[in-house]
Amino acid sequence: MSGLRPEMVSTASTQSLHDDPPSMPPSRSGSPLGFHIKSLPGSRPVSPTLDGIATPGSSRPPSPLLRAMANMSMSRKGDDEDDEESQDGEGGSKQRRPSIGESLSRKNSLKAPIPRRGSSPALAPFLAKYEEYTGEGDKKEKICVIGSGSWGTALARLAAQNAAEKEGFDEEVRFWVRQREIPGKGLLTDIINETHENARYLPEMKLPDNLVAVPSLTEVVKGATLIVFCVPHQFLPPVIKELSQPGVLTKGARAISAIKGIEVDLKNHEIHTYPSILEKKLGLPCSALGGANIALEVAKEEFCETTVGCPSPEDCALWEAVFSTKMFRVHAVTDVAGVSLSGALKNVVALAAGFVDGLDMGGNTKSAVIRAGLLEMQAFTLEFFPSATPETFSHHSAGVADLITAESVALYGEAQNTSFGGRNRKCAEAFVRSPEKTFEQLEEELLNGQRLQGVITSEEIYDFLASRDRLEGYPLFEKVYHICKREMDPKELFEAL
Repeated sequence: MSGLRPEMVSTASTQSLHDDPPSMPPSRSGSPLGFHIKSLPGSRPVSPTLDGIATPGSSRPPSPLLRAMANMSMSRKGDDEDDEESQDGEGGSKQRRPSIGESLSRKNSLKAPIPRRGSSPALAPFLAKYEEYTGEGDKKEKICVIGSGSWGTALARLAAQNAAEKEGFDEEVRFWVRQREIPGKGLLTDIINETHENARYLPEMKLPDNLVAVPSLTEVVKGATLIVFCVPHQFLPPVIKELSQPGVLTKGARAISAIKGIEVDLKNHEIHTYPSILEKKLGLPCSALGGANIALEVAKEEFCETTVGCPSPEDCALWEAVFSTKMFRVHAVTDVAGVSLSGALKNVVALAAGFVDGLDMGGNTKSAVIRAGLLEMQAFTLEFFPSATPETFSHHSAGVADLITAESVALYGEAQNTSFGGRNRKCAEAFVRSPEKTFEQLEEELLNGQRLQGVITSEEIYDFLASRDRLEGYPLFEKVYHICKREMDPKELFEAL
Protein backbone atom coordinates (compact mmCIF):
# COMPACT_ATOMS: atom_id res chain seq x y z
CA MET A 1 0.00 0.00 0.00
CA SER A 2 1.35 3.38 -0.95
CA GLY A 3 0.15 6.93 -0.81
CA LEU A 4 1.12 10.50 -0.22
CA ARG A 5 1.63 11.03 3.49
CA PRO A 6 0.17 14.26 4.86
CA GLU A 7 1.66 15.97 7.86
CA MET A 8 1.31 13.64 10.83
CA VAL A 9 -1.57 14.64 13.06
CA SER A 10 -0.95 14.82 16.78
CA THR A 11 -3.54 13.30 19.04
CA ALA A 12 -1.90 14.75 22.11
CA SER A 13 -3.89 16.65 24.68
CA THR A 14 -3.71 20.34 25.50
CA GLN A 15 -0.26 21.72 24.79
CA SER A 16 -0.30 25.03 26.65
CA LEU A 17 -2.09 26.58 29.59
CA HIS A 18 -3.19 29.60 27.57
CA ASP A 19 -2.24 32.09 30.22
CA ASP A 20 -2.85 34.82 27.68
CA PRO A 21 -5.88 34.89 25.40
CA PRO A 22 -4.97 33.10 22.15
CA SER A 23 -4.45 35.42 19.21
CA MET A 24 -6.52 34.92 16.11
CA PRO A 25 -4.62 33.20 13.28
CA PRO A 26 -4.16 35.19 10.10
CA SER A 27 -7.08 34.85 7.72
CA ARG A 28 -6.32 32.59 4.79
CA SER A 29 -6.95 33.68 1.28
CA GLY A 30 -10.54 33.01 0.38
CA SER A 31 -11.68 32.54 3.97
CA PRO A 32 -15.19 33.73 4.81
CA LEU A 33 -13.63 35.49 7.81
CA GLY A 34 -13.06 39.09 6.79
CA PHE A 35 -14.73 38.54 3.41
CA HIS A 36 -15.96 41.72 1.71
CA ILE A 37 -17.68 42.40 -1.59
CA LYS A 38 -16.21 45.39 -3.40
CA SER A 39 -19.64 46.74 -4.42
CA LEU A 40 -20.60 47.34 -0.79
CA PRO A 41 -19.76 50.79 0.63
CA GLY A 42 -16.55 50.87 2.65
CA SER A 43 -15.60 47.26 1.94
CA ARG A 44 -12.29 45.85 0.74
CA PRO A 45 -11.88 44.19 -2.63
CA VAL A 46 -12.78 40.54 -3.04
CA SER A 47 -9.88 38.15 -2.47
CA PRO A 48 -8.06 37.61 -5.78
CA THR A 49 -8.39 33.87 -5.24
CA LEU A 50 -12.14 34.23 -5.61
CA ASP A 51 -12.26 36.62 -8.59
CA GLY A 52 -14.76 35.47 -11.11
CA ILE A 53 -16.72 33.19 -8.82
CA ALA A 54 -18.21 35.60 -6.26
CA THR A 55 -21.70 36.78 -7.09
CA PRO A 56 -21.51 40.53 -7.88
CA GLY A 57 -23.22 42.62 -5.27
CA SER A 58 -23.84 39.66 -2.99
CA SER A 59 -23.06 39.84 0.72
CA ARG A 60 -22.52 36.08 0.85
CA PRO A 61 -19.17 34.38 0.26
CA PRO A 62 -18.88 31.72 -2.43
CA SER A 63 -19.84 28.17 -1.56
CA PRO A 64 -17.16 25.89 -0.04
CA LEU A 65 -17.03 23.91 -3.30
CA LEU A 66 -16.37 26.96 -5.47
CA ARG A 67 -13.81 28.26 -2.99
CA ALA A 68 -12.03 24.89 -2.89
CA MET A 69 -12.06 24.60 -6.70
CA ALA A 70 -10.62 28.08 -7.04
CA ASN A 71 -7.89 27.33 -4.51
CA MET A 72 -7.03 24.11 -6.34
CA SER A 73 -6.80 26.02 -9.59
CA MET A 74 -4.57 28.70 -8.03
CA SER A 75 -2.32 26.03 -6.47
CA ARG A 76 -1.46 24.86 -9.99
CA LYS A 77 -0.77 28.33 -11.38
CA GLY A 78 2.98 28.03 -11.19
CA ASP A 79 2.97 24.63 -12.88
CA ASP A 80 0.65 25.85 -15.60
CA GLU A 81 2.85 28.87 -16.34
CA ASP A 82 5.82 26.57 -16.76
CA ASP A 83 3.76 24.38 -19.08
CA GLU A 84 2.79 27.35 -21.20
CA GLU A 85 6.43 28.30 -21.67
CA SER A 86 7.37 24.78 -22.79
CA GLN A 87 6.93 23.46 -26.32
CA ASP A 88 6.27 19.94 -27.54
CA GLY A 89 9.38 19.79 -29.79
CA GLU A 90 7.51 19.13 -33.03
CA GLY A 91 4.76 21.66 -33.58
CA GLY A 92 6.08 24.13 -31.04
CA SER A 93 2.59 24.72 -29.64
CA LYS A 94 1.92 25.56 -26.02
CA GLN A 95 0.27 23.00 -23.79
CA ARG A 96 -3.34 23.82 -23.01
CA ARG A 97 -4.16 24.52 -19.36
CA PRO A 98 -6.75 21.93 -18.13
CA SER A 99 -10.10 23.19 -16.96
CA ILE A 100 -11.23 22.75 -13.37
CA GLY A 101 -13.63 20.04 -14.48
CA GLU A 102 -10.83 18.15 -16.20
CA SER A 103 -8.61 18.56 -13.17
CA LEU A 104 -11.25 17.09 -10.91
CA SER A 105 -11.36 13.99 -13.10
CA ARG A 106 -7.60 13.37 -13.01
CA LYS A 107 -6.37 11.39 -10.06
CA ASN A 108 -2.90 12.86 -9.84
CA SER A 109 -3.54 16.37 -11.13
CA LEU A 110 -4.55 17.99 -7.85
CA LYS A 111 -2.86 18.55 -4.55
CA ALA A 112 -6.28 18.18 -2.95
CA PRO A 113 -7.57 14.61 -2.62
CA ILE A 114 -9.80 12.94 -5.16
CA PRO A 115 -13.22 11.75 -3.99
CA ARG A 116 -13.27 8.36 -2.31
CA ARG A 117 -15.62 5.74 -3.67
CA GLY A 118 -19.12 7.16 -3.81
CA SER A 119 -18.17 10.51 -2.27
CA SER A 120 -19.52 13.74 -3.70
CA PRO A 121 -16.92 15.86 -5.56
CA ALA A 122 -17.93 18.68 -3.20
CA LEU A 123 -16.37 16.73 -0.34
CA ALA A 124 -13.13 15.90 -2.16
CA PRO A 125 -11.01 18.83 -0.92
CA PHE A 126 -11.79 17.95 2.67
CA LEU A 127 -10.76 14.26 2.65
CA ALA A 128 -7.42 12.63 3.38
CA LYS A 129 -5.43 11.41 0.39
CA TYR A 130 -4.38 7.76 0.41
CA GLU A 131 -4.37 4.61 -1.68
CA GLU A 132 -7.21 2.19 -1.00
CA TYR A 133 -6.37 -1.01 0.85
CA THR A 134 -6.38 -3.95 -1.57
CA GLY A 135 -5.34 -6.77 0.75
CA GLU A 136 -2.45 -7.78 -1.48
CA GLY A 137 0.44 -9.65 0.10
CA ASP A 138 0.79 -12.48 2.56
CA LYS A 139 -0.19 -10.58 5.71
CA LYS A 140 -3.77 -10.88 6.86
CA GLU A 141 -5.23 -8.27 9.20
CA LYS A 142 -7.19 -9.66 12.15
CA ILE A 143 -9.99 -7.53 13.60
CA CYS A 144 -11.43 -7.54 17.10
CA VAL A 145 -13.99 -5.31 18.80
CA ILE A 146 -13.93 -4.43 22.49
CA GLY A 147 -17.51 -3.66 23.44
CA SER A 148 -20.90 -5.28 22.89
CA GLY A 149 -23.42 -2.51 23.43
CA SER A 150 -25.67 -1.46 20.58
CA TRP A 151 -22.97 0.57 18.82
CA GLY A 152 -20.19 -1.92 19.50
CA THR A 153 -22.32 -4.74 18.14
CA ALA A 154 -23.25 -2.73 15.04
CA LEU A 155 -19.58 -1.99 14.32
CA ALA A 156 -18.61 -5.61 14.93
CA ARG A 157 -21.32 -6.67 12.48
CA LEU A 158 -19.92 -4.39 9.78
CA ALA A 159 -16.34 -5.50 10.40
CA ALA A 160 -17.29 -9.20 10.25
CA GLN A 161 -19.16 -8.74 6.99
CA ASN A 162 -16.16 -7.03 5.40
CA ALA A 163 -13.67 -9.54 6.82
CA ALA A 164 -15.61 -12.35 5.18
CA GLU A 165 -15.92 -10.60 1.82
CA LYS A 166 -12.67 -8.64 1.33
CA GLU A 167 -9.12 -9.77 0.64
CA GLY A 168 -6.43 -9.28 3.26
CA PHE A 169 -8.47 -10.06 6.39
CA ASP A 170 -8.66 -13.03 8.71
CA GLU A 171 -12.29 -14.13 8.39
CA GLU A 172 -12.97 -14.57 12.12
CA VAL A 173 -13.82 -11.39 14.03
CA ARG A 174 -14.09 -11.56 17.82
CA PHE A 175 -15.94 -9.14 20.04
CA TRP A 176 -15.75 -8.84 23.81
CA VAL A 177 -18.95 -9.59 25.72
CA ARG A 178 -18.96 -9.32 29.49
CA GLN A 179 -20.07 -12.73 30.68
CA ARG A 180 -23.28 -13.17 32.62
CA GLU A 181 -25.86 -15.84 33.26
CA ILE A 182 -29.27 -15.33 31.67
CA PRO A 183 -31.84 -17.04 33.93
CA GLY A 184 -33.27 -20.10 32.23
CA LYS A 185 -31.20 -19.60 29.06
CA GLY A 186 -27.53 -20.01 29.92
CA LEU A 187 -24.40 -17.93 29.41
CA LEU A 188 -24.76 -14.76 27.37
CA THR A 189 -21.81 -15.50 25.06
CA ASP A 190 -23.18 -18.97 24.28
CA ILE A 191 -26.59 -17.50 23.50
CA ILE A 192 -25.11 -14.91 21.13
CA ASN A 193 -22.93 -17.47 19.34
CA GLU A 194 -25.83 -19.93 18.98
CA THR A 195 -28.56 -17.48 17.96
CA HIS A 196 -26.27 -14.96 16.16
CA GLU A 197 -28.17 -12.14 17.82
CA ASN A 198 -27.41 -9.71 20.65
CA ALA A 199 -30.93 -9.68 22.02
CA ARG A 200 -30.11 -7.23 24.82
CA TYR A 201 -28.69 -4.34 22.81
CA LEU A 202 -29.42 -5.05 19.14
CA PRO A 203 -32.50 -7.30 19.05
CA GLU A 204 -33.70 -8.97 15.86
CA MET A 205 -30.55 -8.03 13.98
CA LYS A 206 -28.82 -11.07 12.46
CA LEU A 207 -25.08 -11.25 13.19
CA PRO A 208 -22.66 -12.89 10.74
CA ASP A 209 -21.58 -16.45 11.53
CA ASN A 210 -17.92 -15.36 11.58
CA LEU A 211 -18.56 -12.89 14.42
CA VAL A 212 -17.71 -14.66 17.68
CA ALA A 213 -18.61 -13.43 21.19
CA VAL A 214 -15.75 -14.01 23.65
CA PRO A 215 -15.89 -13.32 27.42
CA SER A 216 -12.10 -13.08 27.94
CA LEU A 217 -10.53 -9.75 27.02
CA THR A 218 -7.08 -11.27 26.47
CA GLU A 219 -8.56 -13.92 24.16
CA VAL A 220 -10.41 -11.28 22.15
CA VAL A 221 -7.21 -9.36 21.33
CA LYS A 222 -5.04 -12.44 20.84
CA GLY A 223 -3.38 -12.08 17.42
CA ALA A 224 -5.48 -9.02 16.57
CA THR A 225 -3.80 -6.34 14.43
CA LEU A 226 -6.82 -4.00 14.26
CA ILE A 227 -8.57 -3.25 17.57
CA VAL A 228 -11.85 -1.36 17.81
CA PHE A 229 -12.57 0.23 21.21
CA CYS A 230 -16.27 0.81 21.84
CA VAL A 231 -16.96 0.66 25.58
CA PRO A 232 -18.48 3.37 27.79
CA HIS A 233 -15.60 5.58 28.85
CA GLN A 234 -16.15 4.92 32.55
CA PHE A 235 -15.30 1.24 31.89
CA LEU A 236 -12.12 1.94 29.95
CA PRO A 237 -9.53 2.09 32.82
CA PRO A 238 -9.78 -1.63 33.75
CA VAL A 239 -9.68 -2.53 30.06
CA ILE A 240 -6.46 -0.56 29.58
CA LYS A 241 -4.98 -2.09 32.72
CA GLU A 242 -5.53 -5.62 31.44
CA LEU A 243 -4.37 -4.93 27.90
CA SER A 244 -1.20 -3.16 29.06
CA GLN A 245 0.19 -6.36 30.56
CA PRO A 246 3.29 -7.72 28.74
CA GLY A 247 2.57 -9.97 25.78
CA VAL A 248 -1.17 -9.31 25.58
CA LEU A 249 -1.21 -7.10 22.49
CA THR A 250 0.22 -8.04 19.11
CA LYS A 251 3.26 -6.05 18.06
CA GLY A 252 2.40 -3.54 15.36
CA ALA A 253 -1.33 -3.53 16.12
CA ARG A 254 -3.44 -0.44 15.41
CA ALA A 255 -6.50 0.87 17.22
CA ILE A 256 -9.53 3.02 16.61
CA SER A 257 -11.74 4.61 19.26
CA ALA A 258 -15.50 4.91 18.91
CA ILE A 259 -15.77 6.05 22.54
CA LYS A 260 -17.70 9.23 23.25
CA GLY A 261 -16.15 11.39 25.92
CA ILE A 262 -13.03 13.07 27.26
CA GLU A 263 -10.77 12.89 30.31
CA VAL A 264 -9.95 16.02 32.31
CA ASP A 265 -6.86 16.45 34.47
CA LEU A 266 -7.73 19.36 36.73
CA LYS A 267 -4.40 19.22 38.57
CA ASN A 268 -2.51 20.02 35.39
CA HIS A 269 -5.35 21.92 33.67
CA GLU A 270 -5.35 19.48 30.75
CA ILE A 271 -7.94 17.66 28.69
CA HIS A 272 -7.34 14.38 26.85
CA THR A 273 -9.14 12.53 24.07
CA TYR A 274 -9.48 8.76 24.20
CA PRO A 275 -7.33 8.14 21.12
CA SER A 276 -4.52 10.05 22.84
CA ILE A 277 -5.02 8.05 26.04
CA LEU A 278 -5.02 4.70 24.22
CA GLU A 279 -1.98 5.76 22.21
CA LYS A 280 -0.08 6.73 25.33
CA LYS A 281 -1.13 3.85 27.60
CA LEU A 282 -0.99 1.01 25.07
CA GLY A 283 1.54 2.26 22.53
CA LEU A 284 -0.89 1.83 19.62
CA PRO A 285 -1.39 4.36 16.82
CA CYS A 286 -5.01 5.26 17.41
CA SER A 287 -7.64 6.73 15.10
CA ALA A 288 -11.13 8.02 15.96
CA LEU A 289 -14.54 7.17 14.51
CA GLY A 290 -17.64 9.33 14.85
CA GLY A 291 -20.66 10.57 12.99
CA ALA A 292 -24.43 10.49 12.62
CA ASN A 293 -24.57 6.77 13.33
CA ILE A 294 -27.59 5.45 15.24
CA ALA A 295 -26.76 1.81 15.90
CA LEU A 296 -30.12 0.34 14.95
CA GLU A 297 -30.22 2.23 11.64
CA VAL A 298 -26.69 1.08 10.81
CA ALA A 299 -27.61 -2.53 11.62
CA LYS A 300 -30.72 -2.24 9.44
CA GLU A 301 -28.42 -1.11 6.62
CA GLU A 302 -30.06 2.25 6.13
CA PHE A 303 -27.68 4.59 4.31
CA CYS A 304 -25.45 6.70 6.51
CA GLU A 305 -21.96 8.17 6.73
CA THR A 306 -19.22 8.14 9.32
CA THR A 307 -15.95 10.02 9.74
CA VAL A 308 -12.65 8.45 10.73
CA GLY A 309 -9.82 10.71 11.89
CA CYS A 310 -6.47 9.00 11.33
CA PRO A 311 -2.80 9.80 12.03
CA SER A 312 -1.48 8.38 8.72
CA PRO A 313 -2.57 7.36 5.20
CA GLU A 314 -2.11 3.69 6.09
CA ASP A 315 -4.58 4.01 8.96
CA CYS A 316 -7.05 5.80 6.67
CA ALA A 317 -6.96 2.96 4.15
CA LEU A 318 -7.19 0.18 6.73
CA TRP A 319 -10.12 1.57 8.69
CA GLU A 320 -12.03 2.46 5.54
CA ALA A 321 -11.63 -1.16 4.42
CA VAL A 322 -12.77 -2.46 7.82
CA PHE A 323 -16.03 -0.51 7.98
CA SER A 324 -16.99 0.84 4.56
CA THR A 325 -19.93 -0.77 2.78
CA LYS A 326 -22.33 0.34 0.09
CA MET A 327 -24.72 1.66 2.74
CA PHE A 328 -22.19 2.71 5.39
CA ARG A 329 -19.94 5.32 3.82
CA VAL A 330 -16.59 5.99 5.49
CA HIS A 331 -14.85 9.35 4.98
CA ALA A 332 -11.30 9.62 6.28
CA VAL A 333 -9.66 12.84 7.49
CA THR A 334 -6.40 13.64 9.25
CA ASP A 335 -8.06 15.28 12.25
CA VAL A 336 -8.06 12.74 15.08
CA ALA A 337 -8.70 15.30 17.82
CA GLY A 338 -11.58 16.98 15.98
CA VAL A 339 -13.45 13.72 15.36
CA SER A 340 -12.96 12.72 19.01
CA LEU A 341 -14.06 16.06 20.49
CA SER A 342 -17.09 16.40 18.23
CA GLY A 343 -18.41 13.06 19.44
CA ALA A 344 -18.07 14.12 23.07
CA LEU A 345 -19.21 17.74 22.90
CA LYS A 346 -22.31 17.08 20.79
CA ASN A 347 -23.80 15.22 23.77
CA VAL A 348 -23.67 18.42 25.82
CA VAL A 349 -25.46 20.35 23.08
CA ALA A 350 -28.00 17.52 22.80
CA LEU A 351 -28.91 18.13 26.44
CA ALA A 352 -29.59 21.77 25.59
CA ALA A 353 -31.87 20.69 22.73
CA GLY A 354 -33.71 18.38 25.11
CA PHE A 355 -34.27 21.28 27.50
CA VAL A 356 -35.87 23.17 24.60
CA ASP A 357 -38.26 20.27 23.98
CA GLY A 358 -39.06 20.04 27.68
CA LEU A 359 -40.00 23.73 27.63
CA ASP A 360 -42.37 23.04 24.70
CA MET A 361 -40.52 25.47 22.46
CA GLY A 362 -40.36 25.00 18.72
CA GLY A 363 -37.99 24.64 15.81
CA ASN A 364 -36.80 28.24 15.78
CA THR A 365 -35.54 27.94 19.35
CA LYS A 366 -33.92 24.57 18.83
CA SER A 367 -32.19 25.76 15.64
CA ALA A 368 -30.72 28.73 17.49
CA VAL A 369 -29.44 26.45 20.25
CA ILE A 370 -27.94 24.02 17.71
CA ARG A 371 -26.15 26.85 15.92
CA ALA A 372 -24.72 28.24 19.14
CA GLY A 373 -23.75 24.78 20.29
CA LEU A 374 -21.96 23.91 17.05
CA LEU A 375 -19.93 27.11 17.25
CA GLU A 376 -18.93 26.42 20.84
CA MET A 377 -17.95 22.84 19.91
CA GLN A 378 -15.74 24.12 17.12
CA ALA A 379 -14.26 27.00 19.11
CA PHE A 380 -13.46 24.78 22.11
CA THR A 381 -11.68 22.20 19.97
CA LEU A 382 -9.64 24.72 18.01
CA GLU A 383 -8.65 26.59 21.18
CA PHE A 384 -7.39 23.60 23.13
CA PHE A 385 -6.42 21.23 20.28
CA PRO A 386 -4.62 23.38 17.68
CA SER A 387 -4.09 20.42 15.32
CA ALA A 388 -7.85 20.20 14.68
CA THR A 389 -9.55 21.73 11.64
CA PRO A 390 -12.85 23.66 11.53
CA GLU A 391 -14.02 21.66 8.49
CA THR A 392 -14.43 18.59 10.69
CA PHE A 393 -17.41 20.31 12.29
CA SER A 394 -18.90 22.02 9.25
CA HIS A 395 -18.26 19.49 6.46
CA HIS A 396 -18.34 16.01 7.97
CA SER A 397 -20.68 13.52 9.57
CA ALA A 398 -18.66 13.69 12.80
CA GLY A 399 -19.65 17.35 13.16
CA VAL A 400 -22.92 18.93 12.11
CA ALA A 401 -24.62 15.69 11.01
CA ASP A 402 -23.90 13.97 14.32
CA LEU A 403 -25.18 17.02 16.16
CA ILE A 404 -28.46 16.97 14.24
CA THR A 405 -28.95 13.27 14.91
CA ALA A 406 -28.18 13.64 18.61
CA GLU A 407 -30.84 16.33 18.98
CA SER A 408 -33.57 14.95 16.77
CA VAL A 409 -36.47 12.81 17.90
CA ALA A 410 -36.00 9.30 16.51
CA LEU A 411 -38.65 8.14 14.07
CA TYR A 412 -39.17 4.86 15.87
CA GLY A 413 -41.59 4.10 18.68
CA GLU A 414 -40.99 5.36 22.17
CA ALA A 415 -39.43 2.13 23.46
CA GLN A 416 -36.90 2.01 20.63
CA ASN A 417 -36.14 5.70 20.84
CA THR A 418 -35.07 5.42 24.46
CA SER A 419 -32.54 2.72 23.59
CA PHE A 420 -31.26 3.80 20.20
CA GLY A 421 -30.14 7.33 19.47
CA GLY A 422 -31.18 10.63 21.03
CA ARG A 423 -30.65 9.40 24.61
CA ASN A 424 -29.26 12.71 25.89
CA ARG A 425 -32.00 14.75 24.25
CA LYS A 426 -34.72 12.37 25.42
CA CYS A 427 -33.59 12.34 29.05
CA ALA A 428 -33.04 16.11 29.05
CA GLU A 429 -36.64 16.63 27.92
CA ALA A 430 -37.87 14.36 30.71
CA PHE A 431 -35.58 16.18 33.16
CA VAL A 432 -37.41 19.47 32.51
CA ARG A 433 -40.85 17.86 32.63
CA SER A 434 -40.08 15.97 35.86
CA PRO A 435 -38.42 18.48 38.21
CA GLU A 436 -38.56 16.03 41.09
CA LYS A 437 -36.30 13.49 39.33
CA THR A 438 -32.53 13.37 38.87
CA PHE A 439 -30.72 12.26 35.75
CA GLU A 440 -29.69 9.08 37.57
CA GLN A 441 -33.35 8.19 38.10
CA LEU A 442 -34.22 8.96 34.50
CA GLU A 443 -31.37 6.73 33.27
CA GLU A 444 -32.83 3.82 35.22
CA GLU A 445 -36.32 4.46 33.85
CA LEU A 446 -35.53 5.20 30.20
CA LEU A 447 -32.21 3.74 29.10
CA ASN A 448 -32.40 -0.01 29.69
CA GLY A 449 -29.18 -0.07 31.69
CA GLN A 450 -27.20 2.33 29.50
CA ARG A 451 -25.62 5.55 30.78
CA LEU A 452 -25.89 9.15 29.62
CA GLN A 453 -22.63 10.59 28.32
CA GLY A 454 -23.81 14.19 28.08
CA VAL A 455 -24.19 14.83 31.81
CA ILE A 456 -20.77 13.41 32.62
CA THR A 457 -19.13 15.32 29.77
CA SER A 458 -20.89 18.54 30.80
CA GLU A 459 -19.37 18.31 34.27
CA GLU A 460 -15.91 17.60 32.88
CA ILE A 461 -16.07 20.47 30.40
CA TYR A 462 -17.32 22.88 33.06
CA ASP A 463 -14.56 21.91 35.51
CA PHE A 464 -11.90 22.22 32.83
CA LEU A 465 -13.08 25.64 31.62
CA ALA A 466 -13.32 26.87 35.21
CA SER A 467 -9.74 25.74 35.86
CA ARG A 468 -8.64 27.71 32.78
CA ASP A 469 -10.80 30.73 33.68
CA ARG A 470 -12.52 30.42 30.27
CA LEU A 471 -16.17 29.92 31.20
CA GLU A 472 -17.15 33.31 29.78
CA GLY A 473 -16.16 32.06 26.32
CA TYR A 474 -18.66 29.18 26.37
CA PRO A 475 -22.02 30.34 27.77
CA LEU A 476 -24.02 27.39 26.41
CA PHE A 477 -21.71 24.80 27.98
CA GLU A 478 -21.79 26.71 31.28
CA LYS A 479 -25.58 26.98 31.39
CA VAL A 480 -26.15 23.33 30.52
CA TYR A 481 -24.00 22.37 33.51
CA HIS A 482 -25.94 24.58 35.94
CA ILE A 483 -29.30 23.36 34.62
CA CYS A 484 -28.20 19.73 35.03
CA LYS A 485 -27.32 20.52 38.65
CA ARG A 486 -30.72 22.24 39.07
CA GLU A 487 -28.86 25.43 39.94
CA MET A 488 -30.49 27.34 37.08
CA ASP A 489 -33.96 27.47 35.56
CA PRO A 490 -33.95 25.90 32.06
CA LYS A 491 -35.51 29.11 30.73
CA GLU A 492 -32.24 30.91 31.42
CA LEU A 493 -30.53 28.78 28.77
CA PHE A 494 -31.13 31.45 26.13
CA GLU A 495 -29.48 34.35 27.92
CA ALA A 496 -26.18 35.51 26.37
CA LEU A 497 -26.45 33.12 23.40
